[in-house]
Amino acid sequence: MARTREAETPAVEELLYKSDSVFMCLLVNRRTRFIRVIDFRAGALPAKRLYIQGVARREGIEKVITLVEKDEVSSWTRLGFVREGTIPGFYKRSDGHLCGCLVGERTASAEVSEDGIRLAERTVNAARKAAAELPEHIRGICVEHIDEEAALNARDQAWKRGVGVGSFDDFGRDAERYFVRTSGRRGKPNYLVAEYQDCFGHSLVEALRAPEGEGELLALTHALRQVCDELTERGIVSAFAFAPSDDVELATAYTAAGFRKTGLLAGGIFARGTRRDAVLWTRRLANPATDAEPEPPTTRPSRSIRTEEEDDFDDDDDLPRDEDETDEE
Repeated sequence: MARTREAETPAVEELLYKSDSVFMCLLVNRRTRFIRVIDFRAGALPAKRLYIQGVARREGIEKVITLVEKDEVSSWTRLGFVREGTIPGFYKRSDGHLCGCLVGERTASAEVSEDGIRLAERTVNAARKAAAELPEHIRGICVEHIDEEAALNARDQAWKRGVGVGSFDDFGRDAERYFVRTSGRRGKPNYLVAEYQDCFGHSLVEALRAPEGEGELLALTHALRQVCDELTERGIVSAFAFAPSDDVELATAYTAAGFRKTGLLAGGIFARGTRRDAVLWTRRLANPATDAEPEPPTTRPSRSIRTEEEDDFDDDDDLPRDEDETDEE
């Protein structure tokens, strides 16, 4: 009976909680021991934290996050969450502010340590240097759309081998997804998923694993650029991703594809069999607030003029900031 119940338990499940004053959805990911909270009613109500804690302990959850607009950040910090990053354009015309909590015995959530912040800075700086050496036009790469079954089979194999980073599980509710396989002349194929919501205009982009060697790095970089171009054509304005804070190879691919670090999450990702701090990588694909044209396809990393919304992230003293991330005119 125990085996039957375990087999019937989905890796990702939506749990709704509704009362007179609280209405929210918990997206529980048992594979990565992670919860995303989608809150439908504002307010720092203790009932929210009590319900989240109860579900987290029952399911063995280690990390909880929520994405909210700026005026709701203070409500979640009063509930013990820590503001850990920003996704520009997450709600099309406004940013999404990521508040996270590590589940543990302490009342307050643990934050990234000083050593963890320095490690992430070294990773980002090394990635910038490596990305600058990649060619503007990468040739000899095959990027093809594949069906979900093939992608999930590849995911299962990678996770069995202990090399999986992307879980390819649902991050949002009622989202569209598509999968691609990328391969070059050298190295093994890699896989990506883009999960997007037209109503909000954002997309989570996940790579299955970190590239090994130059050939796989070029293939992943080219695929990320192509995926971002396709998302722009679909009207998506914002792309984001999570990667281990010590993974220079993944950081290089995201940097070369036009992403930048806008957050650092304590224990934010379960990858390669362990929980690790995670860099939040984001790329604004368009700016609907000013009816701007979409950015041209990215060929190499560049520093664009920063918007007021992006500067909001760096103006907060409680968030990590890259050493060379200064305002540009």
